[in-house]
Amino acid sequence: GIATIACVAALAAIPSMRQRVKRWMNVDPVPTEKLVAVLPFTVVGGDEQAIPFSEGLTETLTAKLTQLTVDPKLQVVPAPEIREKGPKALDDVRHEFGVTMVLQGNLYWFKDNLRINMALVDTRTRHQLRAESFTVPASDPFAVQDKVVTAAVTMLELDVQPDALTELSTHNTQSASAYDLYLQGLGYLQNYDKKENIESAIRVFNNALALDPNYAAAYAGRGDAGWQMYTATKDAKWMESSREDCQRALKLNEALPVAHACLGNLDKGTGHYAQAAQEFERAVAGEPTNDRAYLELAETYDLLGNPQDAEATYKRAIKLRPHYWAGYNWLGAFYYQRAQYQDAAKMFEQVTLLAPDNVRGLFNLGTTYVSQGRYTDAINVLKRSIAVRPEASAYTDLGNAYFYLREFEQATSAYEQAVNLEPAEAPLWWNLGDGYYWMPGKRGQSVGAYQKAISLAQSNLRVNPQDAYILGILAICHAMLEDKKPALDALQAGLRLSPNDPETRFKAALVYKHLGDVSQSLSWLDKAASVGFSKTIIRDSPDFDDLRNDKRFQKWLVKENQS
Repeated sequence: GIATIACVAALAAIPSMRQRVKRWMNVDPVPTEKLVAVLPFTVVGGDEQAIPFSEGLTETLTAKLTQLTVDPKLQVVPAPEIREKGPKALDDVRHEFGVTMVLQGNLYWFKDNLRINMALVDTRTRHQLRAESFTVPASDPFAVQDKVVTAAVTMLELDVQPDALTELSTHNTQSASAYDLYLQGLGYLQNYDKKENIESAIRVFNNALALDPNYAAAYAGRGDAGWQMYTATKDAKWMESSREDCQRALKLNEALPVAHACLGNLDKGTGHYAQAAQEFERAVAGEPTNDRAYLELAETYDLLGNPQDAEATYKRAIKLRPHYWAGYNWLGAFYYQRAQYQDAAKMFEQVTLLAPDNVRGLFNLGTTYVSQGRYTDAINVLKRSIAVRPEASAYTDLGNAYFYLREFEQATSAYEQAVNLEPAEAPLWWNLGDGYYWMPGKRGQSVGAYQKAISLAQSNLRVNPQDAYILGILAICHAMLEDKKPALDALQAGLRLSPNDPETRFKAALVYKHLGDVSQSLSWLDKAASVGFSKTIIRDSPDFDDLRNDKRFQKWLVKENQS
């Protein structure tokens, strides 16, 4: 008996044989290619005090597993992505992120102990592939983290080298109580949209630092919380305290990636882009699997006016994790903003290959197809996006595709769906107005839609008078109603705020066309195309149909088609 058990144990140590043993024992094998999401651990029994600890533990487990993604066979969805979308059901996670497996678990406090149950689940079959349960002293958060991380590594059947295992068990403090508070602070920061959560994060980071005044990661955490407090309140004292904390963290640990990211966020948010780029470079050098740091670095290079460096950074992120869709999505958005629609489409197509039901990938691909004039392709993709999750933005672009095909009834139907989903959005009422305006027999109904768009736009401008996009909508809706003075007033205000914006220039062309000034309209079409506005949309907009025989319009089309 002992010899047989030893033999099986030896076989189980060899990956190929281990899989065979599991098949013999009727155990589902864990796939070699792993795209994993860690779902937030739930707290059994409704203990409110345990929730921040649980959320911090989820964040830490995700970060620890992400450190292992230097192996391209393992990809882990970043915790902020999961938190932002808040998916709960397995199908939601599979659709949104294309994941093949999820790690989920729950925590239960009883007396002085913590009971943790974890499961690895195949998102397609819904089969539970592996499960672990263990009890640890609640007073030892080091043991909690180590047990959770070890269990995850075991369930995922990862081949981790000894030095990597050592790195996974680092806590950056010798005080278990301080680490407990640090995890709580991270947990509160997962929901930084609520001011009281930021305040709670600062409080528990303060308590952690009282226990361990040399806890560099806790200073970085408090620095992040301070920056979130500044963005919520605009009180400059928080910006200064955030900078002090980030710098103190680096003084204690010059190589700490989260401290460099902390300073990078602060420098980026305050317009010090060159310094921010340096900090984010140091963050990715210290933690080369940190997706967020790559994204922030690329965006910072873009803000610096270095699009080549931004593009190269997005490509570095893709090379690091070629099986994860997010990098392709970022690079696609980068190309789209530069009117490089063909390059953008290739990136978004890759997103949909890796995560076929990812709503953002489908929507972005559909939008890009519209800008390319590939309207039938756009309609097919956008219908897929809506089937996964109906959203106003997808209905809007579906309507746009039909609109440019002159299928105004279908366009109007899609615009109506968008308005039903988000009735307080001025742009959606503008679109609906256009649908009615061009739909045979419905022009009279356009008046009410344009008036509703104007009312909502005016409300938006009372909150933010500097919104050039909304000013453009206000201008075009007034022009469609032949209200010349308010149309031109709004247009000029928008152009002063954003003179080089392609959308604003195109709206200027529409405003002047509907006010009867053809020369100005043609001039603004030229200006819009010169800064990247889609020439295909200019060609296919029904607003300019009656200029097809105008020699100036024909010359413009010839010139643009040759460019």
